[in-house]
Amino acid sequence: MITLDCQWFSANNGWHCTKIEGRAEETLYVSTPVLLADGKPLDFYLIKRGNAFLFTDDGLTLFALQNYGIDIDTRRHLKGLEAVTDRMGFKIAENGAIEALIPEGQAAWWMGQVLRMFCGIADWQSERFDQHDEDFSLTDEVERLLKAKAPNRKLTINPRVKLKGLDYSFDFLWGETYVDAISPTAQSVSARLRKAILATQGDDDIGLLFILDDRFDRERADRELPVLGQVAETVRLSDFKQHYAVLQG
Repeated sequence: MITLDCQWFSANNGWHCTKIEGRAEETLYVSTPVLLADGKPLDFYLIKRGNAFLFTDDGLTLFALQNYGIDIDTRRHLKGLEAVTDRMGFKIAENGAIEALIPEGQAAWWMGQVLRMFCGIADWQSERFDQHDEDFSLTDEVERLLKAKAPNRKLTINPRVKLKGLDYSFDFLWGETYVDAISPTAQSVSARLRKAILATQGDDDIGLLFILDDRFDRERADRELPVLGQVAETVRLSDFKQHYAVLQG
């Protein structure tokens, strides 16, 4: 039997571990080297359950993201985050806790998954702020317009697709078209350029539509429009709202 203690964590730079005393089940409280944008480390509990360990963050991650201004009060807004956790084998429970049951002999491998997941969450947080869409107002507006323009067309939230063997997510799958709502920032545009280039190569050729936010900075959106337009169909949010349905029939 493996002894549940802090030796493994203390031997790895950036990990901090405390054994919680006075509990019926052996429990470690672990702080990882992965930080959110405000410098808060992402932490979790590891609880001995028979021949397995229960991983749970007890809702700490979602609480920290909400305190930092990201609106994830609804299940719809959790979709992007769930794409990160699910990919690494974790689930977000109804109470907001990120959880997984880890077989005893696989603990070391799962700690690598923990790091990958938390890095993905930190990247997800950064992307939301780069897009200036912490409250999901842009993605919510695009979702509303997609439904209004084609009420009978199937709409999937946060679909994932493999491009050249790598896993990528989009905001929507609208019929057979993958759609991203984009803030006109350099980092957001660059990330979409990479996806678009991969998506149009060889067997990975898929339908793409980028909707560029011009609500707050029309001039910046106008600068980025031809950049994205070279690799995928791109339209300003205002134009999509007013004209796209007519153009598409």
